[in-house]
Amino acid sequence: MADATETTFQLTPVSGAACGAAAITPPDQDFVHTYYDVCPWSPSGRYLAALRVPFADRRSGPDDAADLCLFDLARRTMRTLWRTTAWGIQTGAHAQWGGSDRYVYFNDRRDGKPVGVRLDVQTAQARWYDGPVWLVDPSESFALSPCLVRANLTQFGYGVSVSADAQRTNRQMAADDDGFYRTDLATGRCKLLVSLAAVRAAMGEADLEGATLYAFHCKLNPQANRLLLVVRAWYPHRRYRPMLLTCRPDGGGLRCVLSPQRWQGGAGSGHPTWTPDGGSILMNHAGGRDQHRFCLIDPDSGQARPLVDEPPGTGHPTLSQDGRWLLTDDHATRGDRRPGTLRLVDLAGGGWRDLLTVDNPLCEDDSLRCDAHPAWDRSCRLVCLQGTPVRGRQLFIVEPARPAGQLPALS
Repeated sequence: MADATETTFQLTPVSGAACGAAAITPPDQDFVHTYYDVCPWSPSGRYLAALRVPFADRRSGPDDAADLCLFDLARRTMRTLWRTTAWGIQTGAHAQWGGSDRYVYFNDRRDGKPVGVRLDVQTAQARWYDGPVWLVDPSESFALSPCLVRANLTQFGYGVSVSADAQRTNRQMAADDDGFYRTDLATGRCKLLVSLAAVRAAMGEADLEGATLYAFHCKLNPQANRLLLVVRAWYPHRRYRPMLLTCRPDGGGLRCVLSPQRWQGGAGSGHPTWTPDGGSILMNHAGGRDQHRFCLIDPDSGQARPLVDEPPGTGHPTLSQDGRWLLTDDHATRGDRRPGTLRLVDLAGGGWRDLLTVDNPLCEDDSLRCDAHPAWDRSCRLVCLQGTPVRGRQLFIVEPARPAGQLPALS
């Protein structure tokens, strides 16, 4: 499964960037890191994990294999760790590091089913699990995930492609045998943690008539004591309405934070993630208005507090560890192009900077769009993002504090 062959990668400067910025992948290959709220850097900062996908211009099938790659940023080399068929164009194989540079967790397929794998990058030994990986808790005790087969039904590219006879769908509004799953990383066993039936009960009087519920996203806060869940109500005319819930990591204390009506009120909402202190949920939220704002959502009451009035809430926002900086992306369609702009907002001093714009093409199939998905490194000094300026879906590293025209310092 692994390839010990190392190749050298080049740092290619990015013209027009407002700070130090470079591509680390070739322009004729397609790469993705996992997601905007998953750090691709190893704990020491020396390594970066990413997925090289065989193509990015069409939907993947169950037999299409991608390469999990390890970038050694100190030596500027890259090697393939694993080949997997359990990936999506938006979130890759959900690759993520454990508490050291030794283990990488990701998904592959066994007996046709997507399941989690822990790979020892030093020895190439693999441990397989019964359930898939969407997130791994900081102590590496358990993994959580929605059903990756069903995840593609409401939005392709976040789950795993399967053959038509293996596709699973929910036949009732709120299934009691589907939802969010917990895998014990010591035993490898997987169990249903929060059922969709329990979600429906927690929604109270919310109007979900005619809908079928699907689990879509989950995120554990940095303190590992609170879990946010995104569930989608899927309607027969192929429209979904999201909702936001929270619970304890053991599934208890389930409560609704944003009903579908509040999530979609006005211009709607999107991309919730925890703040570094684990006490609030950062989210683009309109609150009934016709424009998004960056807001903090109280995980108990659902009350929204705007962080700033300008710039408007866009893209995939995260906060730096000290809470001063908000990082996000902006995508505004211009003709047949959909440029992705990396934006840094100064929450302490006010104002913001647009650091880099990548001129992505507009995709006819929106599920294949190239969002920047900017992700901090662990020191919040560097940012990794993706873009398609020419042919390939490239990975870029940006150092906001470094002057324009200079290469980012990778280590």
